[in-house]
Amino acid sequence: MTQDLTKEVQDRYHRLLEEGADPNEWAYAWRSEYNRGGFKAVDFLMEEVVNPGKCIGCAACLTICPVDVFDYEDERPVDTRDTACVFCELCVDACPVLRPTDKDLTQQIELREPSMDDGFGPYAYGVLARTTQEYILNEGQDGGICSALAIHGLQTGTLKGLVVGNEYPDNPQMGYAQLATTPEEVLTSARSRYSYQPNTLALVEAMEKDIAPLAVVGVPCQVDGVRQQQYSSIRLDVAEWYRENISLVIGLFCSEAFTEEGIDWLANDLGVPKREIANINIKGRLEIKLRDGREETRSLKAFGKYARPACLYCMDYAADNADIGLGGIGLDGWTFTVIRTEAGHRAWQALVEAGWVEVKELEELPKSKELLTRLSRYKRNRPLPALMPTYQEREAIGNLDPKNYYRGWEDDSSAKDWRPLPPPPPKKKKAKSKSEGGVS
Repeated sequence: MTQDLTKEVQDRYHRLLEEGADPNEWAYAWRSEYNRGGFKAVDFLMEEVVNPGKCIGCAACLTICPVDVFDYEDERPVDTRDTACVFCELCVDACPVLRPTDKDLTQQIELREPSMDDGFGPYAYGVLARTTQEYILNEGQDGGICSALAIHGLQTGTLKGLVVGNEYPDNPQMGYAQLATTPEEVLTSARSRYSYQPNTLALVEAMEKDIAPLAVVGVPCQVDGVRQQQYSSIRLDVAEWYRENISLVIGLFCSEAFTEEGIDWLANDLGVPKREIANINIKGRLEIKLRDGREETRSLKAFGKYARPACLYCMDYAADNADIGLGGIGLDGWTFTVIRTEAGHRAWQALVEAGWVEVKELEELPKSKELLTRLSRYKRNRPLPALMPTYQEREAIGNLDPKNYYRGWEDDSSAKDWRPLPPPPPKKKKAKSKSEGGVS
């Protein structure tokens, strides 16, 4: 009975996809079975998302599961205790790959009005900002705004803890989830790391210790997973806890993360042990600071081939569903700050009133906004993850570069018409004219 019903739900899901149904309707493929019983959602999740290599590693399924079905290994869930499944369907309802955030979710988030969308998600206003707190600015990335929001919240009591990412002391640039409850812990987690860090795994610890109000700092896929946990229509205790106790979601702009192999390649290219890399920043190129004070630059193109394959399935650059969106986006020492919701506005205004920030208007550096819009639209225009080829299929055609999948994709194209494209031909060398370099 269980297997038959699971297959029935899968067939219904695929039929809705083929019909071009609104993502809102996809969830009905499994929600309609909630009261019937017998639908084992964990099997559906593994067959549709994890096994085909489409899992983006957000860990929403793991942190929402009320019976601890999953472990987290190699940046994806493993159904170690699948026999414990209680058929609640929360794991599939929270998965951003199975169901990208839809209009129902957007309507539930308390946007600050009037809001607009210039191509990087709904927002009320934006500024360029940096913190006036030197000790934070010295440790943070770009303008240090994320760390400033976190530390100010802890010091004023509006936050009791933050879900963040940190790096292993013995494996720099590789991250782990941390529940930060002091300003000191926030500072140790500051600065960007371009490997994937499963920040949201710390939600489990926060719930177990009942630490609230809570802020979550994460990249867009993690933000979407958190929101779908908070606003799942399946109202079990774990979903209710996240809705009631996560008071602020800070989203970090993200094109993609990179594998450990990429970090190893970079260290080798620099000719230093990996532990000597103090910080990496991306500003159209790689800007690297070493622990001995040296600064180096490297081509982003060379590093780009080490992007996580899972990042191909992400459709969000600017953390559209966060309360506040933050990123360096080509800026030097400043943070592009996007205020989206009432919660984001309250947190931001508290910083302003405390004198913790200085700001510039977006119009002072218009190219930053243009770049944010372009990068956001690039990811928004990707095909829906559910309609994309599996990782195995991508390997078979030898085409793993994300850019090769989206050439020619337009806003008004049909997802059903999308196909992976072959790699572009190599560029021909420009022939020298007679006036160049010849004998005079």
